[in-house]
Amino acid sequence: MPRWLAHFLVVVGWLLTPLWAWGASYLGLWMGALIALRFSSPLVMLVVAGLGAVLVGFLVLWVWVRIMRRLPHLLSHLMAPRAVEEHSAIAAAD
Repeated sequence: MPRWLAHFLVVVGWLLTPLWAWGASYLGLWMGALIALRFSSPLVMLVVAGLGAVLVGFLVLWVWVRIMRRLPHLLSHLMAPRAVEEHSAIAAAD
């Protein structure tokens, strides 16, 4: 994998972070609303739906940030060596 592609993937991954957080909180709100239908008080319904949004949103955001922090290390194994590294590797092999 070219080095520029690895750097591009890291940048795009970090730019997707707000989209992941928004989508996860929307999913959490939807799931919380389904659970909240079992209650009769509108205030309790709102609180349950809001807690679902917060919990799922932060959980997905926490997992995504952990993945993105490890991504450069994971991609470094797939990147092509730099030109300087190639010459030193060839010289060491001789």
